[in-house]
Amino acid sequence: MDRAAHLDDLHRTHDVKPPRQELRVTLLGGTGRANAIKLAATLRLHSTLAAQARLATARRRGALTAAACRSDAWLARLAATLAHHRRVAVALLDQRNAYSQ
Repeated sequence: MDRAAHLDDLHRTHDVKPPRQELRVTLLGGTGRANAIKLAATLRLHSTLAAQARLATARRRGALTAAACRSDAWLARLAATLAHHRRVAVALLDQRNAYSQ
């Protein structure tokens, strides 16, 4: 059955809007492809956020003296944000590499 037939069948079997998950899987061509696209989008998001946090951390660190860096709340928050997004991006890369083998 092709994608259009699946979509027609999905709309025929539901009186109201079809469930979002089923509609997403149907439109994207199957569960495997939908999950791969979701994983790639999530990885891209966290990679972008990590890059932005790294740049903001470098700018903030450059604007402060060495003594002020230790007690700066914004710098600590940026460092925590950077660590979080890097950790998630690396975990997603590991997950993607595990699926591809």
